[in-house]
Amino acid sequence: MKKPLKKILIQSSSSITNTLKKLRATGLKCLIVVDKKKKYLGTITDGDIRNEILKNKDFTRKIINICNTNSIFFNKENFNKPKADKIIKDKGIPLIPIINKDFKPIDYYIPFGDFNIKPIDKSKGNRVIIMAGGQGKRLQPFTSILPKPLIPVKGKPVLIHIMNLFKSNGFNNFSISINSKNNVLKSYLNELKKIYDFNYIQENSPLGTAGALKKLKNIKEAFFIVNCDNLFRINPKDLINFHNENNNFLTLVASVKKFTIPYGVCELNKKSGKLIKMDEKPIKFVLANTGFYFCEPKVLEFLPKKKNFGMNDLINILQKKKKKIGVFPIKDTDWQDTGNWFDYMNIIQAKR
Repeated sequence: MKKPLKKILIQSSSSITNTLKKLRATGLKCLIVVDKKKKYLGTITDGDIRNEILKNKDFTRKIINICNTNSIFFNKENFNKPKADKIIKDKGIPLIPIINKDFKPIDYYIPFGDFNIKPIDKSKGNRVIIMAGGQGKRLQPFTSILPKPLIPVKGKPVLIHIMNLFKSNGFNNFSISINSKNNVLKSYLNELKKIYDFNYIQENSPLGTAGALKKLKNIKEAFFIVNCDNLFRINPKDLINFHNENNNFLTLVASVKKFTIPYGVCELNKKSGKLIKMDEKPIKFVLANTGFYFCEPKVLEFLPKKKNFGMNDLINILQKKKKKIGVFPIKDTDWQDTGNWFDYMNIIQAKR
């Protein structure tokens, strides 16, 4: 069966954003990069792109500057399946392009054979821990009446948007941390037990953004942690793939944020204190933690002894223990924080 080659070809002038969209659409981890005449230039993987974003925090860059121009390929005449299998196994590459004498891709080889056959998905049992035990102080007095997880966005509570994101991608195993006195939230959720598979983590007193993790039991697989006041436009499976490919102990999702400083910024010589240059209204890019994580089960062995603690406390401990913590970068528009009035009102106004 001929594989749909066109679906995995991408122009070298394409942006990082469009390349990520195409990678997600194909279900593969690699695309074949070609020029305007459809001649072979190289390959690009999801990992290549995420690493570039971490370095430059720019989703608009063209992939011609990122793609692997030294990638392995076969000519049509010398393709050898056993050799291709060995290369893929030894080098850990997703696919090998096959090109003709005009240096144009005509096919590609992946170890699973047909384009529509994908590796067995073992991720559906991953538990999703939703931290919903907070008091929502940043949204008071609204949250004095309505619990923060039930704040509406486009006709649905934020919590339901989060659960739907996971369920639509095959994850329906939730543990929701909840203040034991929050009867309004509990009553709402109890009506949804036929739709979502979940249990409660009871918080009798405030435990911080991560304290509820101490109450988890029988966690044998890697799991998600997500705050209840965030909206995302990502596929959780992409996070799992990134986490596994980089052998991370914990991976946090970070959004690229762009800030324009409304002043002229002085750069000084560190020794003499003299002015080197004046940068007028510079643009700065930062990676902001979104409160979304994917963790190995052994993370729970490093929880702080204190009862009330946050994810920053846990991450600091893991860093001291030399555990590998990865950062999964996403676009600014792929994350929305509903936990404060300014951002929440911007979201509501944008939806009108």
